[in-house]
Amino acid sequence: MKVYKTNEIKNIALLGSKGSGKTTLAESMLFECGVIKRRGTVDGGNTVSDYFPVEKEYGYSVFSTVFAAEFNNKKLNIIDCPGADDFVGNAYTALGVTDIGVVAIDSEYGVEVGTENIVRTCNKLGKPVIFAMNKMDGEKVDYENVMEQLREHFGKKIVAIQYPINAGPGFNAIIDVLLMKKYEWGPDGGVPTISEIPAEELDRAKELNDILKDAAAANDESLMEKFFDDPASIQPDELIAAIRTATIQMKLVPMLCGSSFHNKGVQMLLLSLIHISEPTRH
Repeated sequence: MKVYKTNEIKNIALLGSKGSGKTTLAESMLFECGVIKRRGTVDGGNTVSDYFPVEKEYGYSVFSTVFAAEFNNKKLNIIDCPGADDFVGNAYTALGVTDIGVVAIDSEYGVEVGTENIVRTCNKLGKPVIFAMNKMDGEKVDYENVMEQLREHFGKKIVAIQYPINAGPGFNAIIDVLLMKKYEWGPDGGVPTISEIPAEELDRAKELNDILKDAAAANDESLMEKFFDDPASIQPDELIAAIRTATIQMKLVPMLCGSSFHNKGVQMLLLSLIHISEPTRH
């Protein structure tokens, strides 16, 4: 049995309103980590998380499900919590033993009552949060509107790590403004093709990269000096370290995006959980 060091273990609560796609996200995470060979579906009643008869009947989670996986030599202990408000006690219990909450956001509906309750619970318990804007391939997706909603409800500490190029049914690519690369997927998702940012997206990407650097530098004095002298001199490793610290201190909330159903962006979320989050207990 492999033994992991403390800094190689990530304890994560998977949260979100009912219907935000948490169970499907959990399924894709397990698939990408090699725990399962085939992804199940909620409609098919064959997912790892929702295995109780009542969950299959209702089509949503009723009980928390605990599972473990390895990704990039790190161990991820994940608790998939029910999203329905009736079962909010599960989130309290999960957050009591985890270090960070990943909050799935339905990109068609944005901030819901359940989203507010979950974030309030995380704040009350002193747990940092990463937002994962899910279902980017939905019919009614409005990325900018949802980002505006999030900032209205939770403040300017919401920072975009990624944004979609073509949100909606044709969604297949994002721009990562931290690493300044384009990530594109085929119909089956999975491993993306990485390329340079196209010319038509470069201005927007640079603008969001500067916003991200500014937000990170506001919580890091040494980075602040670099930001004022020459923002371009800030290296990705320095930026990741500053974002990690600010996230743990609950001064920043990173926003990622993708489609768990089509397994697009899931690998990048896993990488973010490894690089941005760190254990809060040693």
